[in-house]
Amino acid sequence: MNMFEKIGEFKPDSLIVSGDFPILKDGCGLKSGQGILKRGSLIVKDAAGDYVLAPKAGATPDAVFGILTDDTDTGDTADAAKNIPAVCYTTGVFNPDAVVVATEATVNEYADAMKTVSLFLRGVQKYE
Repeated sequence: MNMFEKIGEFKPDSLIVSGDFPILKDGCGLKSGQGILKRGSLIVKDAAGDYVLAPKAGATPDAVFGILTDDTDTGDTADAAKNIPAVCYTTGVFNPDAVVVATEATVNEYADAMKTVSLFLRGVQKYE
């Protein structure tokens, strides 16, 4: 191994705002066919019992499960028999600007539901 070889890279994304509240994780099986879900995606359990990206505004309220810890490729085609393993933060304090929901939705629509499962939102000052 070369002493000066670059192995990896760390790029802070400001998803996690604070360690003031315990950060816990849990696994789930994401519904296939959703494409690539980015780290920070808000995952909900829909009426069919599938774990999916938080849907567009005006959709039936879904049970908030957590926030994805890593980018996850669920594929382009849905397969009802296939779930994609993923890990989500199930508690903690997060930056609303870094939480991802469906294009037509906003994170603020889910803020109250997130609080019920101990996922809290707190804005941060950007230093660039």
